[in-house]
Amino acid sequence: KMSSSARIRLRLAMSRLLTTLGLTAGLVLLLTLPVAGESVRQPVLAAIIQYRVQEPDRVGVDADRLEAFIREAASRGAKIVVTPETTFYRLGVWEHNGVTQLELAKQYDALVRRFGALSKALRICLVIGLRKPSGDASLPVYNVAVFFGPDGTVLKEHQKIFLCDDEAGFTKGGSVTKNVQVFATPLGKVGMLICKDMDENFLPQVLVAKGMELFIGINADPGTGTPGRGWQKVYPACALFGACYGIGANQIGANSGSFFNGGSGFVAPNKEVLSAAGYNGIANDEQILYQTLLLPCSSSWCTPSFNPAVLYLLLE
Repeated sequence: KMSSSARIRLRLAMSRLLTTLGLTAGLVLLLTLPVAGESVRQPVLAAIIQYRVQEPDRVGVDADRLEAFIREAASRGAKIVVTPETTFYRLGVWEHNGVTQLELAKQYDALVRRFGALSKALRICLVIGLRKPSGDASLPVYNVAVFFGPDGTVLKEHQKIFLCDDEAGFTKGGSVTKNVQVFATPLGKVGMLICKDMDENFLPQVLVAKGMELFIGINADPGTGTPGRGWQKVYPACALFGACYGIGANQIGANSGSFFNGGSGFVAPNKEVLSAAGYNGIANDEQILYQTLLLPCSSSWCTPSFNPAVLYLLLE
């Protein structure tokens, strides 16, 4: 019989092959065979939308474009779709062309309704980056990541804790106690942080201690510091501390005086970068990146119907 470590390596190799061939998770039940000491895992196709903001002063155009991207990913079989930080608008600059960040943030409720309904219609998990009014006159907005379940409900809203200089003058930071939490999803226990939160290693370590099984990091990172690529931001949390999969989504291209360098990607528990999107802020690097991940999905929502019993012998 194969050792546990050999079975893990084989399963990761099959994951990369199936993603390359464009096969969806429903065809690869052989990857769910358990390794001693771990829960049964299902192959789940994940997608990152490495997005370039088109209209930093209004939400409509980008909301429509992003919905089209999400629908495309779902049509390819993706069960979880992750978008970057502040997906619809600029990261910094309080007022631009007469439009303030608070005016943009006031569309939070409408966007949550819209994309919650979309995740329900497509039966996917969805992560988007938004601005939200804080109710604080001096720091009037939050920078948040919202995780929708496949029934359209908000399973977690993470408020960014550590702010970058571009937004610190108008953004209220979230509390560590409230926001650094692992939450239950159909894909297992998820931990979620935003950009600079990941530079503080103690935050990912708290998530690991709480039993994190999938780490999601959303970014609007210009890549001027280290690390700068989307996958690099999640690497320490999942590969070094947590031994879990990581999904790192980053913006791409120019946006209101900032330039975001992309490099979105997926990281495996064995410290391998499974796939990565284009880097260095080239405009045509806006793309959807796909990867099959092995996740503790207990719901029939992601259970493949195909039963390749004969292939079981390959792992015996």
